[in-house]
Amino acid sequence: MNAAAIHASPNASSVRRRAVRGLVIGVAAAVVMAYLGALGTGSAPFLHRLAYWATVIIPGSVLGVAVYEMMRGWGGLADRRVMEIAVVALLVSVPHSFLVIVASALFFGLSAITPELVLNFWLAVLVVSLVLTAINHLAASEPADAMQTPLAPRPAAGPALPVVPPVAARAGDDGPAALLAPPGPIAEKLPPRLRGARLIAMSAEDHYLRVHTEAGSDLVLMRLGDACALLPEEAGAKVHRGWWVAKSAVEGRTRLSGKVTLTLTGGLTVPVSRAMQATLREQGWS
Repeated sequence: MNAAAIHASPNASSVRRRAVRGLVIGVAAAVVMAYLGALGTGSAPFLHRLAYWATVIIPGSVLGVAVYEMMRGWGGLADRRVMEIAVVALLVSVPHSFLVIVASALFFGLSAITPELVLNFWLAVLVVSLVLTAINHLAASEPADAMQTPLAPRPAAGPALPVVPPVAARAGDDGPAALLAPPGPIAEKLPPRLRGARLIAMSAEDHYLRVHTEAGSDLVLMRLGDACALLPEEAGAKVHRGWWVAKSAVEGRTRLSGKVTLTLTGGLTVPVSRAMQATLREQGWS
């Protein structure tokens, strides 16, 4: 793994992976729909059907990726996966149905474009969008077995890595979560300079976990949910689907158009999902 490439732009890399995955799924769906002659296209030659379905589905996949990234940035449905899938599919289906009508007219001809025809096309596009959006979400899921596979084989022998206690009080600080170091199972995957550093936040990046500390950040192969289970509940909270934040690291809170963002030690900013906003207020987060 190229460490320089990882640290250069991990978020951009994640977006690219999701975009490529969406396109691959779209191409596969076009081939399947052409092979099956779906939605009344079976009477046309296979190559004609394939060209039609590629013209219809691939632009929809690109639009779907764009809408999905917008939904991730908003974060309002981060804790409601089924609702998020439905909203993404609905937002994609409305503009995409007009492209499908145009493509259908060009490839197969349409006698007249009536409100009933538009409704029928929209319903068909909505169903296909729901299926493909759900497949993309499932493809993005993190298999539990894969998460347990180390990045590289561990040495057969050698000195044991130090196990850093998950919570340690620092002189002059108040509260048990004043200084939070990465717990042992996470610390042993980090470079030595980060193992005892104060833990600020953790963020999910596809199958990896980025551990943010006062001494810097690095990627480890672990699920965010598994990492959160290693930490005391009072030490912090999972404020977003892809973020856990140490309570002691919060230095500011901003609200704009209903969106809440936390500013952490070192200038890191983290979005807060709508579902967590009330919970954090009750717990006294700043």
